[in-house]
Amino acid sequence: MSTIAENLASFILSTPFEKTPPELIRRMQTFVLDLIGASLVGIDEPSSQAIIRTVLADGGIRQATIFGKGRVASMSGASLANGTIAHAMELDDDHRRGTVHPGAVVIPAALASIEATQGDGRTFLRAVAMGYEVTCRAGEAFLGRQYYRGFHPTSTCGVFGAAVAAGIALGLDHNQLVNAMGIAGTQAFGLGEWRADGSWIKRLHPGRAAQSGILASRLAKEGFTGPATIFEGQDGFFKAFSYNNEFDKDALLRDLGQDYRGWFTAFKPYPGCRFAHAVIDIGIDLKRQLGVKPQDLKEAVVRIYKTDILNYIHRPKSSVMAQFSVPYLLATALVNGKVTLGDLTEEAIHNSEVLAVADRIKVIEDENFTAAYPEKYSTEVNLKLGSGELVTRFRDCPRGDPESPEYIQNPSLFETEIETKFRTLLKATHYWPDVDQFIETVNGLPESDRIDPLTSLL
Repeated sequence: MSTIAENLASFILSTPFEKTPPELIRRMQTFVLDLIGASLVGIDEPSSQAIIRTVLADGGIRQATIFGKGRVASMSGASLANGTIAHAMELDDDHRRGTVHPGAVVIPAALASIEATQGDGRTFLRAVAMGYEVTCRAGEAFLGRQYYRGFHPTSTCGVFGAAVAAGIALGLDHNQLVNAMGIAGTQAFGLGEWRADGSWIKRLHPGRAAQSGILASRLAKEGFTGPATIFEGQDGFFKAFSYNNEFDKDALLRDLGQDYRGWFTAFKPYPGCRFAHAVIDIGIDLKRQLGVKPQDLKEAVVRIYKTDILNYIHRPKSSVMAQFSVPYLLATALVNGKVTLGDLTEEAIHNSEVLAVADRIKVIEDENFTAAYPEKYSTEVNLKLGSGELVTRFRDCPRGDPESPEYIQNPSLFETEIETKFRTLLKATHYWPDVDQFIETVNGLPESDRIDPLTSLL
């Protein structure tokens, strides 16, 4: 009987670009564009500059492009830097049921590997599609509960997607691809202790997972072996990383090739933790619909599901902590009618008007909402106004998710909003003035014989 890794390898190798659904390839192009935008605005972050300096100090072979720096690093070093940069601003994509950020891991791994091997756009997009599929399915297997163990599933699960993406670029055969997943699994990592002080290790997780995935595939190509039972084995991934030994082992293979789970990845309309986006949606809607003014708000109660990653700090001491603070993000939405990168700077988080509102917000974990998670991100906001009026709003699927009502009613809006987000982000940088050229290049990837047109822009 074949193992999970063996079945995944068979599926991947029997699904060339020509057999990959065109609509899935198009969606991957959209995700590539989104990840680039989320990354390029994060290059000047101190955490990004630190990882770039570290990678450049290692020297070595020049194979792949570091965002904003040119073709100056090995594929391993470039993936480490780019994955870390991609996650810096909390604007990279997210998969609701898998509770993972697939793009920040898979795309840097695929891009660096394809550039180093002088691959083409079609191979790149196929690598991204298969990497997303494995990452998202691995995430779904843990029922949203890896956070309860202190793990970050973006890196624990993403390392498999990175290995698959790199494996496609390197041309691994079936046995090598199985070995690559086995080697990747033993490198799964990512602790949530960054929550204690807002330090930067969470930003490192996607970069390190991308780098580890590349190492896994390179080792496999050289004959290094890994267990075919890496997922379901007695001492394998499921047992080691599950909460209370609860997991859905069938998630990795269920309807494989028929139901593409990567398709359901969401983009982030706002910076900050995805788990708080329904809170932001509600805050913005209340501001627009009711014109709620800070002085009108007596108190607010937020009912939300258990995540063990959000915080309920009213006055965050750093921008990282603000990215995950439910009171701060809701207060920002209520006061400003928006939440942008400008609202999460080290200066902005001391805005007295926003903090005064945040002080009046209470957060309660709702057991019924937790029971529905991660299928639903149930969030309820109750406002008590100075007039005595009570206002209640509820949302269980945040904007940016392809299953959100906005996109069910108007499917084309999903891609349109990602392009609008991309244009807005790039115009805010001083590096890339030609936004249209980026979009045209990403749109042309299926016909591109080399990845260079894209990496040269980066």
